[in-house]
Amino acid sequence: MIKPDSTDSQPPNADQHTETTPLLPSPDASSTKKEHRWGKSVLYRALAVAFCVSLTFGITQIPMLYVFRQMTCDAFYTTHPSPQDSAAWDRCQVRRIEADTARAVALLAASTTVFGILNLLVTGWSIKRWGVKPALLIQVFWPAIRLLVQNIGVATGGEKGIVIMQASQIITIVGGPNGYVLALNNFVTDVATHEERTGALGRLQGCMMVGAALGFLIGGLIGGAWGVEMPFRLTLVLFVLCTVCIALALPSIPRGERPDDKEVQKGGLKRFLGPLRIFAPQKWVRPDGSMRKHYGALNLGIGVFLGILATGYIPTLLQMYSTNDFGFGTEANGWLIFIYSSLRGLFLSLVFPRIISAGRKWTAKREERDGKKEERERLKTADVPHMDDLPTEANGIEGLEPMENDGEPVNPPQRTDEKETFDFDLYYARFSLLLDGILTGLATFVFRGWHLYLVAVLLPFAAGTGAASKGVILQMLPGSERVDALSGITLVENFARLSTTGVFGLVFAALAEAGKSWLVFCCNAGVAMVGFTALLMVRFPEKGSRRSSD
Repeated sequence: MIKPDSTDSQPPNADQHTETTPLLPSPDASSTKKEHRWGKSVLYRALAVAFCVSLTFGITQIPMLYVFRQMTCDAFYTTHPSPQDSAAWDRCQVRRIEADTARAVALLAASTTVFGILNLLVTGWSIKRWGVKPALLIQVFWPAIRLLVQNIGVATGGEKGIVIMQASQIITIVGGPNGYVLALNNFVTDVATHEERTGALGRLQGCMMVGAALGFLIGGLIGGAWGVEMPFRLTLVLFVLCTVCIALALPSIPRGERPDDKEVQKGGLKRFLGPLRIFAPQKWVRPDGSMRKHYGALNLGIGVFLGILATGYIPTLLQMYSTNDFGFGTEANGWLIFIYSSLRGLFLSLVFPRIISAGRKWTAKREERDGKKEERERLKTADVPHMDDLPTEANGIEGLEPMENDGEPVNPPQRTDEKETFDFDLYYARFSLLLDGILTGLATFVFRGWHLYLVAVLLPFAAGTGAASKGVILQMLPGSERVDALSGITLVENFARLSTTGVFGLVFAALAEAGKSWLVFCCNAGVAMVGFTALLMVRFPEKGSRRSSD
């Protein structure tokens, strides 16, 4: 026997509407209260926090590459004779040093991603246990401890410094950038309405990227002016200030009585790994009563994985390529990544929400035209009942019940807009990845330094695949699984980043040693095309169907 899933069921009298039910909900309906409880200022404060924290995380990104390059160079010349009368960057411009630096950076990024995946699980559990704000505070405070250890590694230098820097990433399990992104995503989805979530997630990602871009620039400029040690000291102070800012600026959001609140109290590995369950095939009951398995979440996860696998290494790749082939320094690389990230962030913050809004209106008008056409065709072929078959007395019309005092009945209907899906979000996710792959492939033809700045300007206009995919997955799953939905899609992104830093990091190291590092862009473009094909298979459940359990 097929039963409706508990996630789609409504409280008593909430979904059992009759002819006596009022058309409009009463002003004090609980759903209306929930939707309008948070003002726009709360969302803007969350965006400001995202900007500041991402700026703090970004300051050490550019100097990190040069710290590893310098420490690898120092370690190399402990066993090799040092060249005489050469510039500082010429001394380290040896293919062996470049390949060893690429491997060390790839190992650092891979370990960060592995620990970041565990951090996501810990963050999702802490959100359900303590709420969003405490989890966010944890994710911003512990990186300050990690920066303290990294400062020790930078001061040590050489082979030991590399080991200390890589070992410091273990702290990421407790608090790090992945968990902070997940906590802020949950905060924004809690304060935004159903229609605003995709655009709000895009704005959030845009503010993060603008902040990170400014952090890249500040880190590059400070590293070039006062040495690569200074950005690490500054970041330590900023993380402490960001923790205080979050504690004072953001409100605490009550967890409410969600179905998963009671489950998380039980603990257990199954609940801890709950985000992975969202990609399992779901059973849906079609309008005709038949049951069908839906693979939309699984196909979306595959498409997102391949998209990040193709494009996730681009920021690091631009830095490595510019340094090895064109001799860019910290300041030049800082400007390069600032242009790329800031334009990408501004596009997501300002342009992406407007594209989503306009696209939804366009698809709604098209569906309305198609619906009217189908209705006209149905009326032409429908059997019209004879007038003699229609009841003429009030007692012959069933379903009407008298109302007391001729007033509106109590128990107004709850809004069901949480079940509304927007097909344009899925269209955007597909074709933004397609455009991303095309532009990345064109980067294969970069043969001069200024070409890299052109690539950094063009690539941001293909942004938005991740934000649109989060909006799609939130529409596919019930509201009670919102934390797991965001955790699951973020887990996929981090698995992809782990793969792209491990695979393309080693590929770049091998190609750099062979003198053909530009071929990496061609490989990235090919993977993006495969990801676009995977997203073409994603579908929303059939309209009129409902989630079910067997």
